[in-house]
Amino acid sequence: MLKKRLVQMVDISAPHDNSPITLPYATSSIRAYVETFADIRDNFTFAPTIFIREDFDAMVDRAGRPDLLALSCYVWNFNTSMALAAEVKRRSPRTIVVLGGPHPKYGDDTVLAAYPAVDGIAQGEGEAAFLDVLRMIATDGKLGPIDGLTFRDPQDGSFRVSQLRGRPGDLSTRPSPYGVGLMDGPLAELNGRQAAALLESNRGCPFQCTFCDWGSLGSKMAEFPIERVFADIDWISSNGIHTVWSADSNFGMRKRDKEIAAHLADAYRRNGYPRRLVASTSKNSSRAVLDALRPLAHTPMFRGLTLSLQTNSEAALRDVKRQNIKHSAYYEMLDHARATGTRTYTEMILGLPGETLASFKEGLVVSIDRNPHSSVVVYRCTVLPNAEMASTTDRARFGLSTAWLSDRGSPDLDPRFIESHEIVVGTNAMPEPDWGEAVEYAWLVVLLHSLRLGHPALLLLRHVMGLNYVTIFDSMLNILRQRPDRLLGAQLRYTQRAIAQFLTLRDPAYRPPPSENLPWRADPDASARISRVKLAEFSDQCAAELTMLSSAVAQTLGHPIDMAVRDDLFLILRHTTFRPVQAFDQVLEFKTNLPDVLDAAGAGRSVAIKHGPTQYRVKCPEGISPDAFQDRIKDNADFFVDLDPFSLHAEDKSAHAEDKTASAEARLA
Repeated sequence: MLKKRLVQMVDISAPHDNSPITLPYATSSIRAYVETFADIRDNFTFAPTIFIREDFDAMVDRAGRPDLLALSCYVWNFNTSMALAAEVKRRSPRTIVVLGGPHPKYGDDTVLAAYPAVDGIAQGEGEAAFLDVLRMIATDGKLGPIDGLTFRDPQDGSFRVSQLRGRPGDLSTRPSPYGVGLMDGPLAELNGRQAAALLESNRGCPFQCTFCDWGSLGSKMAEFPIERVFADIDWISSNGIHTVWSADSNFGMRKRDKEIAAHLADAYRRNGYPRRLVASTSKNSSRAVLDALRPLAHTPMFRGLTLSLQTNSEAALRDVKRQNIKHSAYYEMLDHARATGTRTYTEMILGLPGETLASFKEGLVVSIDRNPHSSVVVYRCTVLPNAEMASTTDRARFGLSTAWLSDRGSPDLDPRFIESHEIVVGTNAMPEPDWGEAVEYAWLVVLLHSLRLGHPALLLLRHVMGLNYVTIFDSMLNILRQRPDRLLGAQLRYTQRAIAQFLTLRDPAYRPPPSENLPWRADPDASARISRVKLAEFSDQCAAELTMLSSAVAQTLGHPIDMAVRDDLFLILRHTTFRPVQAFDQVLEFKTNLPDVLDAAGAGRSVAIKHGPTQYRVKCPEGISPDAFQDRIKDNADFFVDLDPFSLHAEDKSAHAEDKTASAEARLA
């Protein structure tokens, strides 16, 4: 009997630290498909997929000397995968190494030139291409011309670039890796560690945004049978999977998405899982998204509505081919969310072609201006190899300048695990100095608004006094730049230093030594989270500084804040800001009705400020430990959930008087 060839698949999850580890869906889907064919089952055996980041040498030992090493690659594992491929090839030169996944650029042989251990790149959807690769190896023992395969010719070492394989329209023949049992082993391998799973109900994207590689295979959409989707949800739920990553490009766009959401909600009610859903919602159809998500409203999976605005600039929308996405739908969704009390998160991208510093500043505050209780999330523009923006043409046309961030989770991390990300730090429309200022501006917006450090002050300045948001944040930054000796000024200074350091990192091959601090603070979101944790250690002083900063801004802009209002603002910031604190229940004495004024402003109503003694009760029923606080702030997948200030409620004066009388009588007794 002919000996079967051994296939080792590698699908390394993103760096996880304390986050759930994602099960190897991509490679398992490919394996599930190819093993439906008898000739594949007769000629190949598959080793358990390598997907957990562990000791690098142990990973190499586990890979062994397979006949075929197949690696699924993306930005979070490419360098690690290449290091693994090189070491396996060194130990076993006869092993054929084939890459797949979104990372290797389609129709490009530069990866083969840069990585001698790689023999071929399966490009596009992997199932059909990998099936042909296996059949060619079974027949010839080597790679050859196949649509969707760029390979190194075994005879002369030349590179052969193939024609891109078309996307199949029918997904009904694709078995689910959950349904055929291929995810049972990886789940058991986690040995109780928290797991995340992908849920795929369709493929394709109708949009062609140049910064994204989702639509790189074309705009044709195809659906998996709904019965398969429901069965996958049942497997995920019954196996206690904590987090579900939706692999759909536009959740809410398809009519059946509401059925999928309802099945997720029902599964949670039955089993208590999943507890988190991370999905990219539809870009255009606001009512459809809201309707689709409604079944999840009373489950922990619904953390709010994610709005993928990315930019408010018409020029940037045109330059990134996103002009077919209607702003009217976005505004409609914001207004509806405010009316119904639905939390929203607006995603913005810093560094897109066509975006200026001025348009970025204006766009960043659109959502918080329209709905003060929304949040804004800022991502830096990452150059993805298969996105149109990565092309030589786009780089030249838009004057892209980039820097490279090494993703080293801890100083003692094996350097072979370090990934590198190419970040846009300048364009023709936003030169590098403007990009640096945009990072500072976004840092302050995220810190004060999204992370709720200064939410009451912003409500007062913008929604009560009527000052312009851009002017407010610019004025605050101007003051903080002159006061690096203060708490907030020092945090801004740390961010500025990180920006300067980051702009020197131009070599993609650079691996920082363990002793070098990485410029995490050049990312406005990361810097704001770091600042929020640091400032919590000095909450009273921070409240005082924010009060004086707000007063100085108002004074500078010709709208001085009344002293009684200023004192009440300090009370609110000091006592209601979410922070590490023991449980408390306290009555505060105010000089005005400012708490009612701010509450009304947040709801879109106007209440006049009235002077006179007032009492409000504030309480935190359960204490918040420093560790719990840090976990909440640093949880990137939660998008600022449950960070709102502690509520203030007007005291019933008659009830308060009765309490005081009862207390006095008790003392006399």
